[in-house]
Amino acid sequence: MAFFKSLFKKEEPAPVTLSEDFPDLYNGMKVEVMTPANTLIFVGRLQLLQGNQVDILGESGGFLPRGLYNQRVKLRCFQRDGDTFTLNGSVGPNGPKFWRIERLQSLQSSENRNFFRLNAGVDGQVRSISGEKFPCKVLDISAGGARILTTKLFQLEATFQLEAALIPTEEPFTLTCKVRRTSVRAQTASPMKKFEYGCQFVEVPPREQERLLQVIFTLQRKVLRARREE
Repeated sequence: MAFFKSLFKKEEPAPVTLSEDFPDLYNGMKVEVMTPANTLIFVGRLQLLQGNQVDILGESGGFLPRGLYNQRVKLRCFQRDGDTFTLNGSVGPNGPKFWRIERLQSLQSSENRNFFRLNAGVDGQVRSISGEKFPCKVLDISAGGARILTTKLFQLEATFQLEAALIPTEEPFTLTCKVRRTSVRAQTASPMKKFEYGCQFVEVPPREQERLLQVIFTLQRKVLRARREE
């Protein structure tokens, strides 16, 4: 009996590497399907196929927008540790439940560092290394970092803790941020300066990285639904 069971046992495909320059792909990998100009089309999950092609299934289980045959797209693929890489491809056969992406090519590393940033506009607070807390506004956020506005001055490459609840029903996040860019915003109604920081998340535990991705994808789906209803 064990012999016959082994004949019919479904084996999961091993991770596929398209070339030496490509990171591993795996079934269920989270993917953002975007236009070449980085406009988000939909968020989905990757399904492996033979050859230089993959299927992208709608993550929410709903119907997908209609794809044009040979339409060029970008795939922003999220690895388990939260890192991303970007692929170019062309839309093949597609329907309400899937898009087949063919002729995949890896993009340059500079492109791979760009994350889809989601406008957030939520309140939070930053905590310095000394433990001081200051209110802040999370202007936008991605899986790799955030843009933050606060009255606290930080130097380039400085680190601080960001505490914010992106969705009211979710527990607040506490994320370690490293300052990569900074600018000053003048306040017309107040003499107090505000500082805008472009930050990179560092040392995010795997579970928190996965939870952050889930929240971002939830917010993205809301944005896409609102666009379709306009």
